[in-house]
Amino acid sequence: MLQGQVDSLKLASDMVLPDSLTLPDSVPRLKGVVAFSADTLEDLVDYSARDSIIFDNANHLIYLYGEASIKYQSYSITADYIRVNLDSSIALAEQLPDSLKQDDPLSALRDTPEEEVEEPEEIPLTQAQLDSIYLDSLNGIVPPQGRQVVNEAPKERNEDGRPFFDDGTTQFTAKRLRYNFKSKKGKVYDVLTEESNMFIHGSETKFVSAGQDTNAVDYVYSQDVIITTCNAEHPHYGIRSKKQKIIPNRQVIVGPSNLEIAGVPTPFVIPFGFFPIARGAKNGLIFPSDYEYSDQWGFGLRDIGYYFPLGEHFDLELLGDIYFNGSWGIKANSQYSKRYKYRGNIRIGFSNRIGERIDNTGEIFRDPQKSFSINWSHTQDQRARPNQTFTASVQMQTSGYEQLNYNDAARVLNNSYSSNVAFRKKFAGTPFAISANVRHSQNTRTNDMQFTLPDINISMNRIFPFKSNKRRSPEPKWYEKISLQYTGKVLNRIKTQDTLLFSQPLFTNAEYGIDHDLNSSASFNILKYFNITPSVSYNESWYFKTIQKTFDPNLEIRYDTVYNADSTDFDEIPSDTTSFGEVVRDTLQGFKPLRQYTAALSLSTTIFGSLGVGRKKGWFRGIRHVVKPTISFNFSPDYTNPNLGYVDYVQQDIRDPEEIAYSIFEGALFGSPSISGRRMALSYSINNLFEAKVFSSRDTTEKKIKLFNSININGSHNFVADSLKWSTINIGGSTQFFKGLTQLNFSMVYDPYDRDPTTLRRVNKFYWDTKGKILRFDRAAVRISTGLTVDQIRKLLKGEEVTQSRSGSRGIRSQETQADEEESLTDLFKDFRLSHDLVLMWAMERDGSKDLEIMTNSINTRGNIRLTPNWDLSVGNIGYDFRTKRLTYPYLGFIRNLHCWEMGFNWAPQRGTYSFFIRVRQEPLSFIKIPYQRNNQDIRF
Repeated sequence: MLQGQVDSLKLASDMVLPDSLTLPDSVPRLKGVVAFSADTLEDLVDYSARDSIIFDNANHLIYLYGEASIKYQSYSITADYIRVNLDSSIALAEQLPDSLKQDDPLSALRDTPEEEVEEPEEIPLTQAQLDSIYLDSLNGIVPPQGRQVVNEAPKERNEDGRPFFDDGTTQFTAKRLRYNFKSKKGKVYDVLTEESNMFIHGSETKFVSAGQDTNAVDYVYSQDVIITTCNAEHPHYGIRSKKQKIIPNRQVIVGPSNLEIAGVPTPFVIPFGFFPIARGAKNGLIFPSDYEYSDQWGFGLRDIGYYFPLGEHFDLELLGDIYFNGSWGIKANSQYSKRYKYRGNIRIGFSNRIGERIDNTGEIFRDPQKSFSINWSHTQDQRARPNQTFTASVQMQTSGYEQLNYNDAARVLNNSYSSNVAFRKKFAGTPFAISANVRHSQNTRTNDMQFTLPDINISMNRIFPFKSNKRRSPEPKWYEKISLQYTGKVLNRIKTQDTLLFSQPLFTNAEYGIDHDLNSSASFNILKYFNITPSVSYNESWYFKTIQKTFDPNLEIRYDTVYNADSTDFDEIPSDTTSFGEVVRDTLQGFKPLRQYTAALSLSTTIFGSLGVGRKKGWFRGIRHVVKPTISFNFSPDYTNPNLGYVDYVQQDIRDPEEIAYSIFEGALFGSPSISGRRMALSYSINNLFEAKVFSSRDTTEKKIKLFNSININGSHNFVADSLKWSTINIGGSTQFFKGLTQLNFSMVYDPYDRDPTTLRRVNKFYWDTKGKILRFDRAAVRISTGLTVDQIRKLLKGEEVTQSRSGSRGIRSQETQADEEESLTDLFKDFRLSHDLVLMWAMERDGSKDLEIMTNSINTRGNIRLTPNWDLSVGNIGYDFRTKRLTYPYLGFIRNLHCWEMGFNWAPQRGTYSFFIRVRQEPLSFIKIPYQRNNQDIRF
C-alpha cells in the first residue's frame, strides 16, 4: 500500500512529473495527505483514489481517478473523478462515463475481492519517510508491505460514481460539483438532496457550508427544484418551485410553487411554503389528514392543527375539524414519557355536529349533536417505586362520539367502555397495603353509565399471630396455624345516563358506604389424606341510606267505549283490571350499620383413579380421573329477628293480605342479609378432572390431553329451614376441542322438588313422591365458542402444531418491503380470523316438555388478503346472525400500492357509508390527497 504526504511549497519547481501514474497490480489503492499553502487552508487535506493520481506541479493541480475522495476537516467529497487546484483551493468532482470506466487499466485490480488483499498493520511514519515513499512512487518503486496511511478515506460514496458531498450536517448527490475549501461555498448541478424523508432535486444549486463553526448555519440555494417523497430517479410527483432555500435540519423555504404529477403541472398552486425538516420535536403546523364533503356538514377539513413540544418529556397536539355548515370538533393529544419512571398518553375530543332533521310536521330543522370523548393510558416503570404503583386506563365517551365521527367496524361495533385509575401502596415491613381505584363503565346503546368514585381498600395480609419464632420443633403447634386477615373498603357508586352527565349533579343518586371484613381460619391434616379447615368471619357494613316499602291499594280499571248502532249513545264497560295496588319504594337517609357473622367447617381430600394406565400397545394408553370432594358445614344466625331491624314486611296485592319480607338493605353496595331465617347447612362440592394418555406415532411419544377441564357438582341442605331444605343441584363444566381452538361450556340445574304448574315456583313436595323420579330437570345451557385463523385450520388438517392466536386483523399491508412471492390459495387467507358463537338454552315448559331456544348463533370473520404484491383487500368485519338472518355490519376496504402514492376504498354497506382516496403515502407530504366519501350523517336525513 502506497502512502505519502505532499507539501506544495516544498516541491522543487524544476521537478518533471509524468502525465499519469501507473502503479503495479499489487497496490490496491493510492492514498496521501496534501498540505495547501499556508495562506489558503488551515489544515491538511486527505486524498485517495483507486486507479491513478496525477500531479501537475506547473499548474498546482492534482487529478484523482476512480473512487476518488478528498477529506478536509469535517468535509468530504467522493466521486469517479476529482480535480483539486492547490492555489484556489477549489475541488471539481464529476462522474466519468461508463466507457472510460471499462477502459480503465486498473479495473482488474479494483474488482479484486477484499479478502484476497492483505490488510497491513498501521505504522506511523515520519515526514522524511513520507517524502521518500512519495519520490519512490514516481519512479515506479513499490513501498514495503506492512505500512499504510493512517488517515482513511470516507466510506460514504455512490456506487455509480456520482459526486457525493458531506460536511457533517448536509449530504447530497450531484452530477457535477465545484467546492471551495477556503470560502466553504460550492456549486452543484443536477443535485439530489435527502432531508427528513424528502428528496429534493435541483438543476443548479449553490450552498454555503458552516463546517465546524458552531455559530454558523448551512444554507442551500436552488433553482428549478422539485420536492418529493418519491425515491425514483425521475419522481412520479413533486412540488416544483423556481427558487428555494434550504436550512439543513431546520426547514425548506420555497417561493411560488405548483404540484406536478408525472411531469405535468396541475392547477394546485401555493404562493410560498415552509416544510419543516428538523430532527427531533419542533413546533409546526399539522396539515389536515382528510378533506371531506358531506351533504349535511358541507365542505370540511379534518385534523388540521398545530404541534407543540413541551419540553423533554411532554408534547401537545391540537387538532380541529372545521365544516362550512357550522359543525366543528376539537381534539387534544399528548404523549409523555420519563425514562425509568413512567409513560403514557391522553386524548381528549369534543364534537359538535350539526345535521338536519324532519319533524312530525315535515319541517326541516337544524339538529346539533354534541359528544365528548376522553382516552388516557398511563403506566409506571416497575423500577421507579417497587412498593407503590399508579396506572390508568380510561375510555369514556358521551352521545356515541366514535359512532358519530367514524365509520370503521372496530369503533362502530364497540358499545361497551370501561375505565380504571388505580393507586396501590405497600408499607414495607408490615402486612398492610392500601389501594384506591376510580372506575367507570358505560353502554352506548342503553346510555347507562356507572362511576365508582372512589373505591378505597385497606387490607392486611394473612398473619399468624400465635406463631413463634423460637420454636424448636419443625412442626408448628396447632394454635400456630391460626391465621387472621382484615379488609376494609370505602365505596361510592354513581349511576346516571351519559346525556345527563353534565346537566345533573353527579352525586345526586350516589350510593356510598364503608365495609369491614375480619376472618380467621386454620388448616389441619387428619388421617393423612384429609384436610379440615375451621373458619369464622365477621362483617360490618356502614350504610347511610336504607329503603322503606309501603303498599298503595290503588285499584286501576281500564274501560272500553262501546257505541250504539246509530252512534248516538255509548256505554262504558269495564275491560280489564290493570293494577291491584302497588308497592312504593322510598329512600331513607341516615346511618344504619349491618352486622353479620358466620362460622364454617370444611373437609376436603383428593381421590385419584385410573383406567388402562400402563398399556404399551395401541394409541390409547389410559384415562386418569381426579376427584376433589369438599364437604362444609355453615352456620349463620336469623337476621329476620325484629330486634335487629334488618327486615321489614309489606303487602303486595289487595287480594292477598299476606305480607312479604324484604330487607331494608336491598340492593345495597355490600349486599344484604338473608331473609330466609337462620341457616345451618351442609354444603357439598365435587370437582372432577379427566385426562387421557395417548401415543403419537408421529414423534413416538406419549402425550396427555384433557378430556374435561372440570366438571363440578354442588348443592346444600339446610337443617333448620321449615321447608325446601334441599337446594337445587348445579352441574357445570368446560372442555376444549381441536387443540384449544374451540371452547365448550355447559351448565345444568336439577331440582329434587316439584313445582306449581301455574306459578312455576318450587313447592315443598319431592319429585319422587309426585312423579316417581329422583330429580326434576329445570334448565340447561351450552355455549360453544370457536376462534381460529385460516392458517390454523390448514395446520390442523395437516396435523401440524397449532398455537392459539387471539390477535385480530393486522391492518392493510401497503409497505414496499413486502416480499413478492407466490402464494397458495390458503396463504392468501392465512391472516383471516373466523369466530363462531353458539348459545343453546333448554327450559322446562308448563306441560313438562323441554323447550330448546337458540339464544345466539353468529359467525364473524375479519382479516386481510394480499391479492398481488400491490393489491391488498381488508375485511374489517363480515358477520352473519343465523338467528335474525341478517348480516352484521360488513366493512370492506382495499388499497392499491402506487409506489409513492396509494389508492384506497372503504365501504360499510349496512351503514350506507363509503370513502375513496388517492394520496401520497409518506410524510410530510401525505396531506396531498384526493378524497371522496359519503358520511354517516348523510344517510340520516
